[in-house]
Amino acid sequence: MAPAPFHPFGLTHLVTDLVVVAVIAAVVAWGRLVPLARARRGGRVLGVVMLVYYAVESVVRVKWLGASVSSQLPCDLCNALFLLAPLALWLDRPLPHAIVYLWTFSGTLQALVTPTPGSGFPSVEYVRYFVAHGLLVLAAAYGLVALGRRPSRRDALLAIGVLQGYEIAVGVVDWLGGANFLYLRAPPPSPTLYDLLGPWPWYNLSIEGVGVVSFYFWYRVALAISRGPIGRREVGAEVEAA
Repeated sequence: MAPAPFHPFGLTHLVTDLVVVAVIAAVVAWGRLVPLARARRGGRVLGVVMLVYYAVESVVRVKWLGASVSSQLPCDLCNALFLLAPLALWLDRPLPHAIVYLWTFSGTLQALVTPTPGSGFPSVEYVRYFVAHGLLVLAAAYGLVALGRRPSRRDALLAIGVLQGYEIAVGVVDWLGGANFLYLRAPPPSPTLYDLLGPWPWYNLSIEGVGVVSFYFWYRVALAISRGPIGRREVGAEVEAA
């Protein structure tokens, strides 16, 4: 039997997002309440979980879901973040956390709001899609709230610069291999925010402006959170200096 098609903004989608948000909130709250040393150990465990999940998911997608091996390359923003987030959680340094936080909340978060899974619930593809994106948002939120790693202005600017270099590299891969990583050559198949940014190829220019505004917005959100009641005060000296 063929899996049911996915219907964005339906009841199943909304319930799934609520479950994902509840799990993220619970884990981040735990990390915020325990001593910082324990929160850091929890972050390292989360990093290992993400790497193991990414490896298992890659096998499942290729062997059972018919995905190509090339689709598992870190040329997709989420795939790249599955490598960057564990690195940030293990190193626990400002810049890696800033990249993960700003890239995730400016890009990956909208994958939960306007998702594009290949099929509907309860297919493996549906579960895989929401677990993967939920883990990425969890890692970004954990770094900000549980570990107190808010991005500085310098880190935010560097995160933008690194993203531009990454997009150029992915564009070369798309051009050489005829792929569509980052949707640089065609829009997503399901309704997304891309539909509001104009037709291809002009949305590639529009999204640059949206990205800068989004980075600034989420930088300000991080600043407000770090200064608010849920911001962790027990942070490293290098964070305070930033």
